[in-house]
Amino acid sequence: MRRNVKYSAWVLVFLLILPPGIYAQQDSTRTTEGIKNIVTVEEDTHRTRVTVPGAVVEVDDLNDTITRITIGRRRFDIIEKDNRHTRIQMVHKPLEEFKGHWAGFDLGLTNFFFTSPFESGMPDEKSWLDLNGGKSVAVGMNLMQYSIGLQKHKTNLGVVTGVGWTINNYRFDSPNILIRGEDGNTTYRVSDRAVEKNKLVTSHLTVPVLLELQLPSGDNERGFFISAGMYGSFRVGSHTKVVFSDPGGREKEKWREDLNINAFKYGTMVRLGLKWIKLYAKCDLSPLFEKDRGPEVYPWTVGVTLVQF
Repeated sequence: MRRNVKYSAWVLVFLLILPPGIYAQQDSTRTTEGIKNIVTVEEDTHRTRVTVPGAVVEVDDLNDTITRITIGRRRFDIIEKDNRHTRIQMVHKPLEEFKGHWAGFDLGLTNFFFTSPFESGMPDEKSWLDLNGGKSVAVGMNLMQYSIGLQKHKTNLGVVTGVGWTINNYRFDSPNILIRGEDGNTTYRVSDRAVEKNKLVTSHLTVPVLLELQLPSGDNERGFFISAGMYGSFRVGSHTKVVFSDPGGREKEKWREDLNINAFKYGTMVRLGLKWIKLYAKCDLSPLFEKDRGPEVYPWTVGVTLVQF
């Protein structure tokens, strides 16, 4: 009886799952052949597992004979007792929740667009804002994430939001130091000392709203994903740091004066990944400094996600 239940389950799955083309006569004119595992059988002492496209049949003979037939998110359990009493029950497997890609540790390189977003040309009068691209670093610690699935029967499309802390280090190539001028506007002064390092540091709390697509569905750790959307950031702090190289040694100075940096900014972001490779790019659509109180520059960043939470 147990063997009959096992074989009956296999026949049921073959009739429900295997496409008619498998049983059809093959075209004799074809010259190339592809090999694909249609049926996979795994056996041990008390258990037999058969896998076919779209379904799994598992027979367990340890105590009662239990045959489990899984088709999609439905599982049929055929339970045969020792007293030859057999019952069939259907189990509805819960749908996996959509999980986006925001929480993690980001590391990137940052620089400026001038005059307007995505405008790469630098006017001569703004040459004092020229950055050292290889040493201008952005660090993102995205600690909170909330994912919202948009599909009822799938898990590959959703909205991702959360909270992150972003620190931007703008390393200047020139020795000109950012200051707040007598008129209250952001400008610079030429140092009469040898400048070894000159940078502006800003920190923001960032809240994104991203639409994310994952392929394949339900396996976002190994598949491909891409997300795009907007973000808003609230300034937490800012300061300038200068390292002077004098004959008597190095000296560090830090100023936290108000440089008219916008308290709120917003921008656009794209994130994508495949398996363990995860990249991101973002650009501020609002200027770094307040309107008419400082130079018009728009920060942008490209980088990688080193650790995914």
